[in-house]
Amino acid sequence: MVGPFTRFVTDSHEVGPTQKRGGANKWPPIHVGDGTWIGASVTVLGGVNIGKGCIIAAGAVVAADVPDNSLAGGVPAKVIKALP
Repeated sequence: MVGPFTRFVTDSHEVGPTQKRGGANKWPPIHVGDGTWIGASVTVLGGVNIGKGCIIAAGAVVAADVPDNSLAGGVPAKVIKALP
């Protein structure tokens, strides 16, 4: 389940001289495990792996991997606790 206003960010752009800012940079893919719930207004950055059975709290910015069966939240998101 993915809540409203959630963003999966898989590209960006350089900050620097004009010729660098012209094109997008591709980030590695995002993987979300089975049975994971992602709350409203979450941002998930490229290259992140969210494990199976996770809950990501509303408003979190997920910039690092989240292991299976974890509750994560915050900016940046951190594991709050392991889920049964």
